[in-house]
Amino acid sequence: MKKNLAAGVVLSALSFCATASEFVVSYDGFYDRLKVMSKGNYATADLGFYLVNQKGEPCNIESGSIITKTNEYPLNYTSQSKLLLPFDETLDKDKALIVVHPKGGDQCQLKMQMEANQTYGDSISMKQMADLYSEFDDLIGRLSGFFMRTLFSFMMPEVKGVTLIFDQVVADPIGADESVKCTENRCTIVVPESYSQNQRFTFSQPITQVIPHIEK
Repeated sequence: MKKNLAAGVVLSALSFCATASEFVVSYDGFYDRLKVMSKGNYATADLGFYLVNQKGEPCNIESGSIITKTNEYPLNYTSQSKLLLPFDETLDKDKALIVVHPKGGDQCQLKMQMEANQTYGDSISMKQMADLYSEFDDLIGRLSGFFMRTLFSFMMPEVKGVTLIFDQVVADPIGADESVKCTENRCTIVVPESYSQNQRFTFSQPITQVIPHIEK
């Protein structure tokens, strides 16, 4: 329930139209969330906007653009179909649209993901994870807004730590305790209230993404 609510918190107010030939979404919903990020001044947390297919895999993008009534700008994106959108008040006021043309008939849908804005190699410290945990928790509260925080606080998703994602199946790191649980290509780590700043976990492969661990 809480996990579904977390998705609804960040996806609400973003309307889009997707067909096999193009994906169209209004820029204003992105702007609102980028504004939250800007006000939060986060050092390690980020909010990623991805296009995925019906299997949840990166959507193959042929081309993309940002369009207003008078101008058209190229849309930047990564090989993982992460949209690299500017924080631009003019685009918001001009009611800009994001238009993406997928390859091979892919039907794309939007996925928004809280994630770390940096890479960690094959090793991450408890201090780094605690910093991420704190910023993720603050960010989800800001994205939820005053109404949800005050009237429906009991329904709010609760960030308990971080989830580390790898390209392949990963084993528990050396020195792992009960706070670490690895399954397939993911390890969830609950951040305790007190910890040793020197504590560090090293894995057999690089960490590809760090996202919040949200209690179901």
